[in-house]
Amino acid sequence: MHNQVYCDEDVNLDVLKNKIVAVLGYGIQGGPQALCMRDSGISVIVGAGPKDIYDNWDKAEKDGFEVYDFAEATRKADVVHILLPDPAQPEIYQDSIRNNLKPGATLSFCHGFNILYGAITPPDNVNVVLFVPNSPGHLVREKYLEGSGIYGAIAVDQDVTGDAKDIVLAIAKSVGSTRVGTVEVDFVVETEGDNFEEQCLYGGTISLMRAVFEEMVEHGYPSHFAYAKCIRSLRSVIDVMDQVGIEKYISSLGSRTMEYAVRISGPRTIDRQEISNIFEETSRGDFAANWMQEWQLGMPHLHRMRRTEAESEMEIVGGEWRKLFGEG
Repeated sequence: MHNQVYCDEDVNLDVLKNKIVAVLGYGIQGGPQALCMRDSGISVIVGAGPKDIYDNWDKAEKDGFEVYDFAEATRKADVVHILLPDPAQPEIYQDSIRNNLKPGATLSFCHGFNILYGAITPPDNVNVVLFVPNSPGHLVREKYLEGSGIYGAIAVDQDVTGDAKDIVLAIAKSVGSTRVGTVEVDFVVETEGDNFEEQCLYGGTISLMRAVFEEMVEHGYPSHFAYAKCIRSLRSVIDVMDQVGIEKYISSLGSRTMEYAVRISGPRTIDRQEISNIFEETSRGDFAANWMQEWQLGMPHLHRMRRTEAESEMEIVGGEWRKLFGEG
């Protein structure tokens, strides 16, 4: 299945010309996206949490934005672009956003989590859309300034004005995404795909690197050598595969020993049944329910896992490596 991919020439920024966009949240995604939008000629204001608690308010002001609390920013805006942590959104929506949305406004998300799982139910007189760049915010800004962009996705869940898709495509263009391509999906595909990717691809890759490092060290390999093999080598391999494709890298650019190892032993490290199980759990909403419960309890398991991994030999060696080579 091939969905349409939109590029710069397909999108008209003028749809946002006389609109005020309120970026709610000025963190990992909020700051970079707000800066890119402003540089694209969009009228942007920022909604932030209490000034005496969060430093994002001051940061946004220093960057030259008008900053308001979430409720006031929502009242002023024609487009409300929510870039807040998923678990924090429902309470902020109930307290500050829901009753302050203009009829015909556009409610825009960077992840479909709360819409798909019913934590937020927008009124029927606003557009509901989604735009997500496929990278952390600092890379969105970096690529924008280079004249490029980050591949992204858009979705429309509710269109009351007849131009919801045009609006969300303009958001994508304003941060540089349509310079390289923006695909149209739906909230289910974006949300479940993102949750599944983060569990299996990010989680799986990190777990595999840790397991290989630990196995090498347990068998007497020097820890810095093992770290270089597990982290440093992988980074260069991924960069090349992204440029030329996986198969060309395996068959043409690596050694024949490496090719044989990849094709013969690589599949043994992957449990496809567990990947299928995780996909099913994600589709059923199990992952979302577990994550929301963890957040509501104060993230005890997450904090415990953070402490454990921070004290692991791999993290200690990584810190030594970065100091040794001036990279951290």
